[in-house]
Amino acid sequence: MAGTSLRTIGLSMKNADWANTPQHSITEFFTIGRVLNSIPDGDGFLSQIELVKVHARSLEDFQNLADGSPASQIMKIREVNIDTETISIVMANLNGPFFRMLRSLKNVWPISPTNWEKGSGILVTVYGDQPTLRTLAKRSREIMKTNKILFTLSSPKTEFFVEEIPDRRRETVKTAITMGYYEYPRRCTQRDIADRLNLKQATVSEHLQRGEMSIMTSWSDTM
Repeated sequence: MAGTSLRTIGLSMKNADWANTPQHSITEFFTIGRVLNSIPDGDGFLSQIELVKVHARSLEDFQNLADGSPASQIMKIREVNIDTETISIVMANLNGPFFRMLRSLKNVWPISPTNWEKGSGILVTVYGDQPTLRTLAKRSREIMKTNKILFTLSSPKTEFFVEEIPDRRRETVKTAITMGYYEYPRRCTQRDIADRLNLKQATVSEHLQRGEMSIMTSWSDTM
């Protein structure tokens, strides 16, 4: 992989969309799951996962599931490291269709943060070379049978470029994101952002345009 550009992509689904997939059934047992680390293992990945239980017997109930149940197809526990009334830390195979597809690709690996939370949604972060991440993004929607997956792409160059944006401009862009300016439909206007930051609307407009230009120019250079 010498000379290959490595990047990180985050694949996420909001709870309303994730709830319509079979994978959501895992939350009947564990409200939160955090993947601490993963290594390739057979057709999937062997991961150490922190699980927040629905109730004290959640781990036992999950391990007693029939083989054909939806939740059992997603995660197979191999070893229990820690088990308390509220939390378990386990070594488990992630064998759902997404992770099987991910395992079939070369030069990509799941990394932290990868987690789910009932009521919030799911996030999988993957690190690898750019061409394979493009393939991953395309196949993900096919595998999950939905177009509701959100993609967040980053690279060392993009992150460096963002750090070079002047403080006031960066603050304006971050405020716009927090207030929902870039959501669809928009949840605020430039006037709202200006009022929040005690700036003129024309100043906010300039900060956003120049900030967007910096970020998009950096991103396009890595394509």
